[in-house]
Amino acid sequence: MASINVVGDFQKSGLTKKQLEEAIEAVFFELKSKNLKVKSFDKVINIAFVDPEDIQKKNLEYRKIDKPTDVLSFDYGDEGDILLCIDIIDSYREADSLKDSVIKTIIHGVLHLFGKTHENEKEHAIMEKIANKIFEGLYK
Repeated sequence: MASINVVGDFQKSGLTKKQLEEAIEAVFFELKSKNLKVKSFDKVINIAFVDPEDIQKKNLEYRKIDKPTDVLSFDYGDEGDILLCIDIIDSYREADSLKDSVIKTIIHGVLHLFGKTHENEKEHAIMEKIANKIFEGLYK
């Protein structure tokens, strides 16, 4: 199982560290239970809550997109980093609460760490289906 580190001002989301960890563990459980071609679950996952300026710099550096985004994931094999920007998550959300939007964004970021992508419509639909199932399972 992964080791999870959380840094930054996640309290703005209204979530506890335990809730963040539960969301990540739910992704592991779903991927394992479905045997979805994951090499290893032994990962150190670092989650950093950053401001819009910091995530914009990283987005430009790694994706060549000069604007802030809600989440960036970086997979380094047995370690992965997820950068989250609560301000951007909050600006993107529609009917969801901020807590739910942050949880959904974390699930999305963790799926990327385990090789899930959404480069085309088919991949997007598959990833969205997995993410929705994980999210719904957290509240049953």
